[in-house]
Amino acid sequence: MVEQPRATDDEYRWQVLRVVMLGTVMSALDSSIVNVCLPNIMASFGASIDDIEWVVTGYMLGFSTFMPLTAWMRDRIGHRRLYLLSLAVFTCGSVLCGLAWSLPALVFARVIQAFGGGAITPTGMAMIAEVFPPAERGRALGIWGVGVILGPAIGPTIGGYLTETLGWRSIFNINLPIGLFGLWLANRVLRHDAPKGNAKTSFDRPGFVLLTLFLVSGLLGLSKGNQDGWTSPFIVGCGLVATASLIAFLVVESVVESRILDLSLFRHGQFAVAMTVTGVRSVALYGGTFLLPLFMQTQMGLSEVQTGVLLLPGALMIGAMMPFAGRLADRIGARTPTIVGLVLVAAFMFTYTSLDTSTSTWNLLWPTLVRGFGLALLVTPVMTAAINSVPTHRAGMASSMLNLIQQVAGSAGIAALAAVLGRRTHQHLAVVGQAMDSEAPVLLATTRDLTLRFMGLGFAPRDAQTVAGVLVGQHAGGAAAVFAFNDAFLVGGVVVLLGAIPALFLAARPRKVAVDPSAASHALAD
Repeated sequence: MVEQPRATDDEYRWQVLRVVMLGTVMSALDSSIVNVCLPNIMASFGASIDDIEWVVTGYMLGFSTFMPLTAWMRDRIGHRRLYLLSLAVFTCGSVLCGLAWSLPALVFARVIQAFGGGAITPTGMAMIAEVFPPAERGRALGIWGVGVILGPAIGPTIGGYLTETLGWRSIFNINLPIGLFGLWLANRVLRHDAPKGNAKTSFDRPGFVLLTLFLVSGLLGLSKGNQDGWTSPFIVGCGLVATASLIAFLVVESVVESRILDLSLFRHGQFAVAMTVTGVRSVALYGGTFLLPLFMQTQMGLSEVQTGVLLLPGALMIGAMMPFAGRLADRIGARTPTIVGLVLVAAFMFTYTSLDTSTSTWNLLWPTLVRGFGLALLVTPVMTAAINSVPTHRAGMASSMLNLIQQVAGSAGIAALAAVLGRRTHQHLAVVGQAMDSEAPVLLATTRDLTLRFMGLGFAPRDAQTVAGVLVGQHAGGAAAVFAFNDAFLVGGVVVLLGAIPALFLAARPRKVAVDPSAASHALAD
């Protein structure tokens, strides 16, 4: 008889949570820590911008394509073995990244690292769902979610410091001692669990191939669309392949018995609603994280470390409030916290529609605190609603699908806001160009004043007028970029606010988790 964690074993539950938190923070941190050291890696390998993007894209693709496998692997080998295996693969991938001798070697190592990272998060969520009863899951997922959110948020700050002091390889090498300690701790704490599935169950190869094809082509198209142009042959081809593979995947999954993704979970109304809200939330989580640092660095001239320090209080707010949000969801349900969170995050987006290069540090900082509080109210209650809406033995599948939709929707959100930013920049530049060609009175007056000032500094009249014209043109171009950022924040705020519509269908009160009689009899047999 395999030893199973008892529902009253409080000490074991919290031990599991601590073990999972360690692996989650480490894997989540690496999703963003590498971004700030890309220029150093480019210099080290003599790579171009197009080439260096594969360090990020490779991780994203590996992370997304392996995540759907976790539910099937969990049914084959059990949670304990899967968690140990994924943590070991992630640690080995990190070591290979630190030893990389060329850019292709680094990209290959990042994919290996992503295979482990893609399994850690859904496996950890499923383990928490199994050892904690439904009434306590909100609190537990809130604490665990701190690692999921805090890792990417503090990644740029830690990555910038390590890169400046120890070099870019240190951001990967630091995972070795942490990973070894995590493996030792997990091996010592986690109890052996029996696989939940039938060993003779066949693997859904057609479904996995089609899903992988959809994810790879879709994510590649989204990540390269702004660079190559949305109408370029490559991007159009990616769109066609993604659409065809998605349709084929849905057809295959409707007829096969063993499914890589159990789409029947969408029959649970609360799960379907939670997945929809998760997609909208990802626009706020990833889109806001994309826009604000970019504005600080390109328009305000702040360094990566300065940007990370300014973003840190908002990240700490998320970490501090997520356990509270989890307890709140356990008591009053997911609907109210989620709607309030969406409104707060939308308010954050709308506040930044008036950003400019002279915005004070405080006016940059306080909206991120509002966003942090809003995201805390969004993340945990929605996760809890999704997991509690399905039978406990399906928590692994539900967590895989939840994390997958967050990854895909986050990538789509970044691509959409980047497209808005690029398009609106061109439109505002065109308006500025027309104003300069038509010799608008304001621009003429500004140019004349600057010309007089330069002449007062000893410039010849013609030279003073030339320098003044260049400065006015640069300022006008910068203003066009600022206006484009304002527009992108506006679009992001509208999208987030629209998420309140499906959130209205979340349960107003906490619901008991769904019970499957066959699962209960299986557990008793063990």
